Amino acid sequence: MNSAKTRSAAIDLVRVVAIIGVVARHTWYDPDGIVAQVVCPWAIAVFFVLSGYLWKADRALATEVRNRWRGLLIPYAVWVPLIAIPYFIWAFHEYDPAFAATLVVGVGYGGKFAVAPFSACWFFTTMFFAAVYMRYLERYSRRVTWLVIVLTLVVTCTAPLALKYGPLGMTLALPCMLFIVLGQELRRRRDRINRPGLVGLGLVGVGAVAVALGASHDLNGDLIEIKNSMYGYPIAGLVSGALIGLGLILLAESCDPFVPKAVRPGITEAASTATFVMFLHPCILFLMRGAEAEGSWPQFLLALFVPYALGTALIRMRALPWLTGVWAPRQPSLPVST
Repeated sequence: MNSAKTRSAAIDLVRVVAIIGVVARHTWYDPDGIVAQVVCPWAIAVFFVLSGYLWKADRALATEVRNRWRGLLIPYAVWVPLIAIPYFIWAFHEYDPAFAATLVVGVGYGGKFAVAPFSACWFFTTMFFAAVYMRYLERYSRRVTWLVIVLTLVVTCTAPLALKYGPLGMTLALPCMLFIVLGQELRRRRDRINRPGLVGLGLVGVGAVAVALGASHDLNGDLIEIKNSMYGYPIAGLVSGALIGLGLILLAESCDPFVPKAVRPGITEAASTATFVMFLHPCILFLMRGAEAEGSWPQFLLALFVPYALGTALIRMRALPWLTGVWAPRQPSLPVST
């Protein structure tokens, strides 16, 4: 989380929608279920698209690393042991010690091996590496960035397992760079879009139609799941998710003038709890139903609103920023997530 003089209620609204989508996905985890089919194609992509849309082109690599370290890796480094200590006490009692030991290794290795209740942890390290890769490539021409992305897309089509096993999701970050780049391209062309609502609706529509036609499933019929290095139908799976993310931004911005002033602080506050909600909601779900059972509406509502309430309280008190990812600004301003 970084400080800024202003923040957009439209952008915050997109974040809130994406957070709700992630919590819903983890509640109803069945990949063949309707929630997974609707949410998986775009929910994670939106966060990376937003990162690109809010990208600051003049930021130095060292500054990027420092900011992402504070906003992503410090919460990760605190939350993981905070969850792991009670979890592994339980795991070594519940499971065969050898199997429990493999879980310890998996959590330490991160990425796809961080299973429930560490379900969302991979996102934070993957976002960190994706942003740092993008910033590093800025020293070269834009063509180099596109070349890296094109080569990565080739790998996702021909040998996706090559990206699956990188520690801390550092190889999963490579395909996620596509989302960041497309977010950047939207920002560059934003002034030319006079009817964001219409264009946004069109982008969401195209992405949704592509998903309905099978873009979110790979050639084996498996649903897109970036954490597991499954990218849907070659190239189309990733692009359709990006289109939905781009469209949601434009739709939200078209609605921004109509959002009442009284509602804006609530949207901003909800969006500011993103880090807290992302880390805590899988723990709540795990405590309520374990690793395998199917979710329910009460579980979804508790997993969404309990972290929101706790995160909001901590942010208002400016307490435990290493858990919330919201650091007190150096000058009076609202915290912003980028």
